[in-house]
Amino acid sequence: MNVFFDVDYTILSVDGRLRTHVREVFEKLREDGHTIYIWSGVGLRTAEVRRFELDEYVTKIFVKPLADYRNEARRSGVEPLPDFCIDDHRAVVDAFGGYHISEYFFTNEHDQEMLRVYDAVRAYAAKDGRGLS
Repeated sequence: MNVFFDVDYTILSVDGRLRTHVREVFEKLREDGHTIYIWSGVGLRTAEVRRFELDEYVTKIFVKPLADYRNEARRSGVEPLPDFCIDDHRAVVDAFGGYHISEYFFTNEHDQEMLRVYDAVRAYAAKDGRGLS
């Protein structure tokens, strides 16, 4: 599946720290055969992907549309479209399907949301027939 992750408050905190378990989950998703994309409504986040050495997991980085999500994604050249989104904005998840993640404002080593994301992707992929065992 094409799995799209938002950046701010989804995988990064307010102070720019990587959310707990991001690298681990990205690695597992890739091992499971999924393709990971990053997108953000504030522009291309290539620097953040490189800073946290996530480039080996991320296939491409896009600017996320801020309204009329599906049509704007097509118009702006987002290809492929998401099969599954992880975002702290429910409207984006409602538009594409996926997991509405709780906002990650401050570093929290006990945060388990990314592990729940992984479980949700696996469950969806299995139901949709795209899961690997």
